[in-house]
Amino acid sequence: MIYRYRALNRKGEAVNDFIDAPTEVNARQKLRNQQLYVVRIDRHELGSQQEESGSKNFLTRLYTAFSTYLSLKLSARQVGIFSRQLATLLKAGMPLLVAITDIIEQIDNQHFKNIIVDVKEKLEEGSSLSNCLQRHRSVFSDMYINMVRVGENLGSLDEVIERLADLEEKRNIIKSKIQAALWYPAFMISFALLVITFMMVNIIPSLSRMFIDLGKELPLPTKIVLWISGFLSSFWYIILLTLIIAAYYLMRYVKTPEGKERIDELKLKLPLVRGLYKKLIVLRFTQNLGILLNNRVDILKSFEIVKKIVGNSIIESNIEEAANMVKEGSSVSHALSKSDFLPRMVIGMISAGEASDNLDSMLLNIGKVYETELDLTVTSLTSMIEPIIIIVMGVIIGIIVISVLLPIFEMNLILQ
Repeated sequence: MIYRYRALNRKGEAVNDFIDAPTEVNARQKLRNQQLYVVRIDRHELGSQQEESGSKNFLTRLYTAFSTYLSLKLSARQVGIFSRQLATLLKAGMPLLVAITDIIEQIDNQHFKNIIVDVKEKLEEGSSLSNCLQRHRSVFSDMYINMVRVGENLGSLDEVIERLADLEEKRNIIKSKIQAALWYPAFMISFALLVITFMMVNIIPSLSRMFIDLGKELPLPTKIVLWISGFLSSFWYIILLTLIIAAYYLMRYVKTPEGKERIDELKLKLPLVRGLYKKLIVLRFTQNLGILLNNRVDILKSFEIVKKIVGNSIIESNIEEAANMVKEGSSVSHALSKSDFLPRMVIGMISAGEASDNLDSMLLNIGKVYETELDLTVTSLTSMIEPIIIIVMGVIIGIIVISVLLPIFEMNLILQ
C-alpha cells in the first residue's frame, strides 16, 4: 500500500513524500529507520488527487491537469525500464510478487510507482498480472497487456517480458530520434519569429516616426512593412488572444472523429514529413504484428491490437477492412494489397513469408529494414529542413531591411 506522510528529518526540516508498506505500522517503522519523525501519515489512494482537485481554483486545476499529463508521459517512458528489471528478476528465478516488490523501491517517478504498487496489491488479492495491468491502460498498451496474457497462459512470462522490454526500448529510441528531428526545426522557427516580431514591434516604429517627419512619399514595400509593424504594435494583445482561442478550438476539433480524420489525412499528405510518417506507420504495423504473431496471438486479435497502435484513423480503417477479408478466408498479403499504406515490396515480402509459413519472422525482418530506413530519413530530413528555415528567415529579414533602407537611398539620391 502507498502511504502519504509528513515528517521531520534530523535537521528539523519538513519532508512530504510517499512510502510503500504493507501496513501503517510497517510504514512508520521504515520512516523511523530513515531517521524521520512522523508528524502525519495517511493511506494514499490513486484517485484521491483527482477527487481533491474538484474544490481547487481554476489555476490549481490547470496545474494539476498539466502535472498529471506530464506524469503520464513520463510513466510511459518508465515501462521499458520496468520491463527490463522485471524480466531480469524473473529470469533469475525470483517469484513475480517478490520481483515487483523489489522493483517498487527503485522507481523514482511517483505516478508510475503508485501504478506498480496498485498492480502489486491486486496480485496479492489473486488477480493475474495481465488483469492488473489492464487497470492502467493509459500507461500499458493493449499489445503489452495481451502479450503478458499469452505469456501467462503458455508459462513463458519471463521470455515475453524480456521481448516487451526490447520492444519498449526500441520504441523509446525511435521516439527520441523523431522528437529530436522535430524539436530543432521548431526551435529555429520559433527563434526566427521572435527576431522578426522584435524588429517589427521595437525597431521599425522608431524608424517610421522619422519617415513621417520627412513628409516624403514612401515606397510601397516600406508602406506595407510600416503598416504591419503598426498593427502588431497596437493590437498585439488581440493577436495573442486570437491565437490562444484558435489553439483551444483547434485542440477541441482534433479530439472529434472528424477533426482527427482530417489531421491524420493531412499527415499523410504534408510534403516534407509524409515520407517519414508513412515509414513510421509501416514500422509500427510490421514490427508489432510480427511480435504478436511470434507470441502466438491469434491473427484477428493481432490485427485488432495493431490497428490501435498505428495512430492514424485512416490507416485503422484500412487495417479493419483487411482483417475482415482475412476473417472471410483471404490471405494476409491479398487482404493488405487492397490498402495503399504498405509498399508493394512489403506486400511481396509478406506473401513470401506466408508461402514459407514464416510470416512472423518476415514481418520482424521488414520491421528491422524500416527501422534503419526511418533512422536515415530522420537524419536527411533534419539536414534538409535546417537550410530551408535559414533561407526563409534570411529572405524575410532581408525584405524588412531593404524596405527600411529604400527611403534612405531615395533621400541620398535627392541630396546628391
